[in-house]
Amino acid sequence: MKKIALLICLPVFLISGDLVNALLKSKRENKPVMVYVKSETCQFCAKMKTNTLESSLIQNNMQGFIFVSADKKSDEAQKYLPATRYTPTVYFISYQNSKFKAINVVKGYLGKEDFNLWIEDTKRKLGMSSSKEIVTTETFSMTNNDTWMYDIASGMDYASQTGKQLMVYVDDIDSKWSKKMLSETLKTGTIKDALSDFVLVKIPKDSSEAKAYGFNPSLIPSVYFMKSDGTPLATAEGFFSADDFLLWINHAKRQLVKK
Repeated sequence: MKKIALLICLPVFLISGDLVNALLKSKRENKPVMVYVKSETCQFCAKMKTNTLESSLIQNNMQGFIFVSADKKSDEAQKYLPATRYTPTVYFISYQNSKFKAINVVKGYLGKEDFNLWIEDTKRKLGMSSSKEIVTTETFSMTNNDTWMYDIASGMDYASQTGKQLMVYVDDIDSKWSKKMLSETLKTGTIKDALSDFVLVKIPKDSSEAKAYGFNPSLIPSVYFMKSDGTPLATAEGFFSADDFLLWINHAKRQLVKK
């Protein structure tokens, strides 16, 4: 967040615009900022705004935040936010220890229930009180949200925009093998490098998202490799060590040559 940190060095009278004003207000009132980054060509931005951000569930739970929207290509977004490749993206930002810090970053379209989980997670991390209207059952586990997307259609769109393929990780929040694969296998440097050509999407088992795309694995976790248009490449069911999972990644890449 080095770009945002630069903001505190600038005189207030030299700064104008909604995003900057929101950041200054955050610093002054000690409130977190929810920055909704959109673009004119984004097919999911309007859906996110109407179905999610304008819902009563989210509106009620946003009361403790300063909300601002910013165009991806605007001078303010490019100057004070991290580089944003995909829209919609939502940054939850807090002013702490004399600098702005991204508490959570959510990429891609999310429905109101799933997005509400990120609001609750942000509140938990900041020690804020939760809304009375809370989703009681978590449907996905919180991990490094700079890496994961949580909507397959958004993931396909992002993969198509960036010339990458798709990896869909189906997990269960209560599965020890899911947690082990996330914390050990997928965080190794070798695996991260091998997956650099993939957009990573994580969805919960038995979710509406999994059912919509026909993902009903017998083992958890399960990983589905596919092209950006949804064409299957490979399916790896169960837990794999880094060395074994690397074989699956390479196998999926070889299928690209054949198809």
